[in-house]
Amino acid sequence: MVSFSFPLQWYRGLHARIHSGSSFPLSWLIAPAPADLGFALRTTVAAFIALSLALWMEMDSPQWAAMTTWIVAQNSRGQSVSKAKWRLIGTCIGAVAGIAFLAAFPQEPWLVFPFLAIWAGGCCAIATFLRNFRSYALVLVSFTTTIIVLSAANQPDNVFMIALSRTTYITLGIVCESLLAALFAPRLEHVAQQEMRERLLGALQGACSGVQGLLRNQPDGLLRSRALLGSIPSLADQTEFSEIEMGPHNHAGDHARASLNAVSAFLARGMTLHIHMQAASPVPPDFQHAIDDICTLLTVLPAELQQDAATRARAQIRLYRTRSQQRGIDRLVRFQLLQQQDAPTTQQQRRDLLEGRILESALAKLLMELDLVLEHFIATQIPSKSDHFRFDRHPAKDVLLATNNGIRSAAAICAGGLLWEVTAWPDGSTLAMFVAVTSTRFSSFEDPVHAASGFFRGAVWAAVISFILCFVVLPQQSGIETLLASLFFPMLVGGLALRAPGSIAGTAAAYNNFLPFMVGPANHNRMDELTWFNTTPAVVLGIGLGIWVFRLVLPFDAAAERWRLRRKMVRDLRLMAKGRLTFTSAQWIARSGDRLAQIIRHAGTHPNALVEAYLTGAMSAMTTGLLILRLHNVLSHKLLSADQGQQIVHVLETISHIKGYTQAPALASAHAMQALLPAAMVERNLSQQIDLVRAIGALEVLRHEFTAHAAFMDITQRFHLVDAPERLAA
Repeated sequence: MVSFSFPLQWYRGLHARIHSGSSFPLSWLIAPAPADLGFALRTTVAAFIALSLALWMEMDSPQWAAMTTWIVAQNSRGQSVSKAKWRLIGTCIGAVAGIAFLAAFPQEPWLVFPFLAIWAGGCCAIATFLRNFRSYALVLVSFTTTIIVLSAANQPDNVFMIALSRTTYITLGIVCESLLAALFAPRLEHVAQQEMRERLLGALQGACSGVQGLLRNQPDGLLRSRALLGSIPSLADQTEFSEIEMGPHNHAGDHARASLNAVSAFLARGMTLHIHMQAASPVPPDFQHAIDDICTLLTVLPAELQQDAATRARAQIRLYRTRSQQRGIDRLVRFQLLQQQDAPTTQQQRRDLLEGRILESALAKLLMELDLVLEHFIATQIPSKSDHFRFDRHPAKDVLLATNNGIRSAAAICAGGLLWEVTAWPDGSTLAMFVAVTSTRFSSFEDPVHAASGFFRGAVWAAVISFILCFVVLPQQSGIETLLASLFFPMLVGGLALRAPGSIAGTAAAYNNFLPFMVGPANHNRMDELTWFNTTPAVVLGIGLGIWVFRLVLPFDAAAERWRLRRKMVRDLRLMAKGRLTFTSAQWIARSGDRLAQIIRHAGTHPNALVEAYLTGAMSAMTTGLLILRLHNVLSHKLLSADQGQQIVHVLETISHIKGYTQAPALASAHAMQALLPAAMVERNLSQQIDLVRAIGALEVLRHEFTAHAAFMDITQRFHLVDAPERLAA
């Protein structure tokens, strides 16, 4: 009896030794993880089935079926399903649009290309406003239209069959990938729920670590907090794919997004409490004891959640919050008793009690957000059929970025069409086609050159491998079985590379997509040498031209983009202070998190001191916006006197007129504090005193933020770091 235990043990040992050192460059190929190997095998087989069926059905371009299989294959089943759905929708709409374009402009290249460019540019501009694969669907509309128009340019009478053929082999590739993925993805709902759980636990663990650092006044607490804040938008987007895997009529995804948004609010409250503690230093002993207890709780909380003790942890958080509120009430009672004495010796005692109430209020809000995180976390683990909760983030629409993306795409398509018309190259349509594919596919990226660089490398690798296959291997073969055998190893390697970490995944995606096209399998002929030398260079040059246009037309500049984001942040603060822009706290935190994520993406893997200062300034803008909302809320109660309300209105007016470097908001906040503090010390109406304390707490943090970040708020010039070793500006 043959035993397979020794080879299996040997493989596991080899895999462990290779992956124990992360610097090993080809670990993904020599000893791939079982999940990665399964993905590569499954997708390769799906591509072969799609190609075989396309050949059996005598399709004119069977390679597109195999290409589609690789295009829709993603790391998770939810991603694959979402991309397949939106790709099919985009292809169908693009096919209809392609027929309409060619019917509207027959034999009129100098009309069809400008209008095609406008159409594609408009699709790419609108795609910028959408997230995930909804954006991809509009991109598909634009380049499917272009591909059909260019493919049928020399045979316009056959445009309907060309559009129908493209839709058919796209559908065939999607169906083959979906069937095999469903066959080899058992217990999908359970796996998706576990992934969502791990994602939320990771975010909560990072938040607990960051807030604990802030409460203990550790230097890296702020660094950990802003790194996590920048990753929240990406985590929220990934939740959509787990939601698809969990099936319809399940609101776990909405609860997960709400939990992540509460994590952001928890971090923001932690930063506010940190500033209050610095202003009140040294804090009261009982408050410091409470902070120590909460830090201990934050240390053990992630481990408790791993052990399904979320309900018990939530009860403990509520207990700490109740104690904080009780301490605030006790201070209020003592404050009112001292008010009755009205002696000069009680002034400092009353001030200390007032400061303690501000600290307790900030702590209670911090614990309230943490409780909300756990509430939604529990809802993701125990779905209820009667649950109808909905939560959506509604990202801000960047009109300028959308316009730039549309112009880039339109310019690239015009350039490809012009080159085809001028050179009259027989395969110029292929070049123009892949210019359109590249320019539209990456137009919605903030930095399209960086995003498309792996795409170009993948096309070059596909050209090299296809050269070997077309000139050395395939001429010696004559059947589909040997064709598939020849393609098996190159495709399997591409599938493994697609799951490899780092930038190689982008290169592998393009390699897998283009290899079937460059090999060009067909029923009655093969890719001969002359066809290869005409077609393959056209593909590579088309992709290169698409990227080259990105460098020439409105090129991306990270420094200029950061400056633009800074102007938008300050402009939002000014409009919020005027009352012309309204948000809920959750909406403002989500918008601020998106901007933090943008700055982090622009920084690359090695952010410099200037980028670090930008992140600190962006977090300050987020905190400032929350405090502006609080001041508006206090004014809306209409409990303060006219003079007291005017002090707050003056602060908001000062913020709304920020222009250049100024300390005016900080001075106005300090002056308002000096005016409201004596009023709070003698106010006997409980509701008015509570609003006064809320306003004083907000003004205290505003004074700190506008003092520390006045240079960041100056949007009349680039942001300079005077104390940096190198004089940097952005």
